[in-house]
Parts: sequence; structure tokens; C-alpha cells
Amino acid sequence: MNPRPQRLHTWFNLIPVKEFEDKRPDRVLFLDSFVTIEPQPDGGEAPYVVLFEGKHEMRVVVEIGIIFVWYGDDLANPDRPFPTLYEEKYASKYVSSPATIFEDTHVMDFVENGSDNLHFKAVHLWEYSKIYDHEVSKDTITLKQDTKFRYGSCSTRRTIRLMSKILPQLILTQDYVYHGPGLAVVGATGSGTPRMHALVSLTPEGANRTRVYVTMAIDPETFPPWAERIFQRLFPKRALCDVLAGLMAGFIKNEFDIDAIIWTNRKYLRSPALLPSEKHLRDVIRWGESFYPKDFEPPEAQSKAPEDRQWKPLDDVKNIKPGKVHRYSVAGEELIARTDTTGDVRVFDAYCPHQGAHLGHGGRLDDDCLRCPFHGFYFDTQGRCVGPNVHNKDKFIKTLNLTPIEHRVNDGRVEVLV
Repeated sequence: MNPRPQRLHTWFNLIPVKEFEDKRPDRVLFLDSFVTIEPQPDGGEAPYVVLFEGKHEMRVVVEIGIIFVWYGDDLANPDRPFPTLYEEKYASKYVSSPATIFEDTHVMDFVENGSDNLHFKAVHLWEYSKIYDHEVSKDTITLKQDTKFRYGSCSTRRTIRLMSKILPQLILTQDYVYHGPGLAVVGATGSGTPRMHALVSLTPEGANRTRVYVTMAIDPETFPPWAERIFQRLFPKRALCDVLAGLMAGFIKNEFDIDAIIWTNRKYLRSPALLPSEKHLRDVIRWGESFYPKDFEPPEAQSKAPEDRQWKPLDDVKNIKPGKVHRYSVAGEELIARTDTTGDVRVFDAYCPHQGAHLGHGGRLDDDCLRCPFHGFYFDTQGRCVGPNVHNKDKFIKTLNLTPIEHRVNDGRVEVLV
């Protein structure tokens, strides 16, 4: 369970207007509670009245077809004004994707990922990614990202991976602004691609899950007038730009599916072993903490005293097969085991010290080294990190070494001291 609070003091996308009007839900799940929504009876500042837990009126803003709400100590008086999402909006429609629920995730998982250059190649299989001009202020994070990739190449669905092979390769420069942890505003431009606006909205739902919407708009000058006219003759109630925006929203949201596998099994690290080159990521983590309630203190890591540890059975030696990473839960501890090319069994704590990825979910063996699924770092048979190149076996990143687990083989069965 992620110990970080979901009740962050910030603006959130509560629900797109179209979704609310279509479904008219009695309640909308929000944080670890719910809200009720009613049309504003007197045509006030906002067209809707939102009540937290059906009682407490919240500050509401409706923009680009979305109902936004403020959450903080005073629900009706925000500590921060509602941000300017786009200096100049497109004349085309802003299209929101259906909601996707990501279990066992926190909104900061998404924000930290967006500032984490190392994972785009390792996880998303992007050919190129460079993050630069990174600035962290009280209210916002801004950055630029140059990319070269195909949407869907890392998808968890085989049909999308196959389709990605025929999609054009995109070479984009993307401008990001995070207005608090809940709203990631993106503008994208590139040679031979349309100019795009994207809003990735992260809404806490429940104590430990996140509801995600992607809202897209395409520059209406993308297509020549004759192409729009032909399309509207075929589909009178739809615009070509709006259809493309809906497709792009789905592609962007799909990119989170592979990340979510890592987040769901990841361990929260109070002090992740980030590299010196990742200073900006430390700044992002501290920035996210500034939105937490003032009385929040992350729990201290618990460890057993040596006298409390006991020998526990892990598995038969014959079951820990070469070439595969095996995962186990023993006495509340998450462990991984592998057999090296000499036939020796190695047992480690399952979590990567870099950013807490579970090495038993997506980790693989390559040239007798274990590769982390999150950032592609390799660990040799002793658990020493050799960096992102499996061949650098004489250069170690000492701060990223795995924690070995004391073990023994007793009558063909591996036992661990936990």
C-alpha cells in the first residue's frame, strides 16, 4: 500500500461534462470519498454545484468541457487560483477519452514518470527521448521533451503492438506544464505532424487508485479545407480534427498501461537511490510533497532485529530454473531468486533500490545479468549494478546494489533467513 496521501491540496478534473450529462451519476467517487453534482439553479459563476460528501460546497471551474474542482483545507477558497491551461485555445473541439482506473497507483507516480527520462526507452521502447529546460516553481513544473517514437509499440495488447508497426514514426517537441499533481498540460509540435493540445488529468479515486482522462484538441488548420468538407459530407455530425483528437487521446492513455504494471508492484522508497544526473527528479518529488497535508509524515522503514529472523523455506532448488527470475513472498518479505550459469542459486530483496520497481514483475536475465524493467539497469550475479549496459561488468554503481538475502540449501531445498 502506498503511504502517500491522496488528499492533495490542488485542482482536479472531477469529470468531463459530456460524461456527467450522459450518465447523471448520483455520486462521483473522489479521493477516498465522493461528491454530488447538481446544475446551478440560479446561473451563478459556474453551471454546476459540487458538494463534497454531499454537504460541503467546493470551488468549481468549467473549462474545455471539464468540471474542475479544488480540494484543500477550505473547499470553497482555493490556496491557488485556477491555472490558465492554454494561452490560446484551438477553435476545434477538446475531446476527452473515457476514464481509465489504475489500481494501486498515486497521482505522483504519473508526474514523476513524466520527468524521468531514463524510463522512456526502457519501458516505452522510444527510440529517442531528451528532457530539458526543467524548471520547478511553487505551483508548476515546466519542461520540454524531444522525442522519436511510435505510439503503441510497448502496449500490453498484441493487436496494438502490431498496429504500431504501421503507424508513422513521430518526431515531436512537447512542452509540459504540471499545474499541481492533478493536471499535466501538453503542447506538441513536429515536422509533418499536427499541432496538438493534450491535458492528462489525474483524479484520485479511493484511497489508492487513480482515474485518468486524456483530453485532446488538434489545430484546425492541420487539414486543408477541402479535406474537412469531404469528411463532413461522409460524416455530417463529426469533424476530421475531432476524430483525430479522440484517436490520439486513446493512444496517449494506452502508454500508461505498461507503466501501471510497474507502479502496482512498486515499493514506496522514502529515499530512492537516484543518480546525481537525476537532480531534477528529486526536485519533482519534493515539489509533490508540498501539496500533501501539512501534518503528513511518511512512515519510517521497518526492519527486523537480527535475533527475530528465522530460517524459512523458499523453494526446491530444481524449481529455480536457469534463465528465469522467480518471485516469492516469505514472512511478509518480497524476494526474487535466480540460478546463475555456474548453477548457484542467488536470492535478493525483490525491490530495485533506484526507484523501488519489483524485479520479479518484468525483470529478465540477459548475459547472466538481471535487468530492471523500469530503467533498464543491469545487476550481476552478486547483485552489483553495472548500469544500463550489460557489458560494463567492471564498472559498478555502488549506490544501486541489490540487497542479498542470506540463504542455504538443505536437502535440495532453499531456505532463507528472514
